Amino acid sequence: MANRHQTTTQRSWLPATCLTLALAGCGMQEDSQTDGSADPPFTIRNVTGNLYEARTASHNAVFLATTDGIIVVDPLRADFAEWLEGELAARFDSEVEYVIYSHHHPDHVAGGQVFADTAIFVGHENTAARLESGLPSNAARSDANGNGLLERSEAAGGYLAGFDSMDTDGDGSLSGSEINAGTQPLDVTYTEQMMLTLGDSTVELHHPSAAHSDDTTVVLFPNERAAFTVDFLHARRFPGTLSGYTVDEYEAALATVDALDFDILVPGHGNAGTKPDVRAFLGLLRDLEADVTAGIAEGLDRETLQETILLADYSDWLLYDQRRANIVGEMYDSLTAAD
Repeated sequence: MANRHQTTTQRSWLPATCLTLALAGCGMQEDSQTDGSADPPFTIRNVTGNLYEARTASHNAVFLATTDGIIVVDPLRADFAEWLEGELAARFDSEVEYVIYSHHHPDHVAGGQVFADTAIFVGHENTAARLESGLPSNAARSDANGNGLLERSEAAGGYLAGFDSMDTDGDGSLSGSEINAGTQPLDVTYTEQMMLTLGDSTVELHHPSAAHSDDTTVVLFPNERAAFTVDFLHARRFPGTLSGYTVDEYEAALATVDALDFDILVPGHGNAGTKPDVRAFLGLLRDLEADVTAGIAEGLDRETLQETILLADYSDWLLYDQRRANIVGEMYDSLTAAD
């Protein structure tokens, strides 16, 4: 296998310890499954050329079929990964040679062990660090008492749905080690950029600055002119949360994506889009910030702004009705936090 894999990067190697898969569907508060059960039919669609998107009801993964095997980006969860492994064998008669983690959140990486027998696991160095210690960042945001544990009363979304199965010591709280107990660790990490070559194909890994998480990997498929941007960038779809990051921080991260050469954008949730969706998403965030800033200057409170800031130019975006008020409230909290 080694002579078929080429990597170009500053990298470090980590031990690939075998762990028992325990996480089936725990995930982000804003986009997680409501339970840990399967939600077939899972689907596969061709993006372009040899690049494919594989989907659950709420999450997207991608894979590239090469002459020497398959590169998977995000195994998502165990039942999905097992299904995908079977589909890949039936459709391509190929094994998975690389698994790339887009970031450390459990709803994107929990199924990796399915491919551990054949694949090299690759991700950003911060992903490795996050998997080794502490709560995932999307769980840490809910740690209201700051004790480094996620208690049942603090859990929501996939963390609440999967709480009992993850609480292996039965103490009524989840540690980072319990949440990540079944996640396959990384074999190869990188710092800023990395290139992987497998067979007739090359992919590029790019680390934007922190937004949504501090360990995001954007995967560029140069031959296919496509980019997998995972969670900090949506295509005409409202985000569930800004994850505590400022609009300036999002703009810096989005600039990394905008500088890449591609046409097709595949996010981690929702529908695929095109490169202009990068600037459209930034436009939403800038308009949101401007409207909330103006409302605060007028002395309006959080609830009033949630009722009156309609962001009408984006009313045709997915999840507008469900998420508009929440991100208005988050922006208010962010802009008034120092007061």
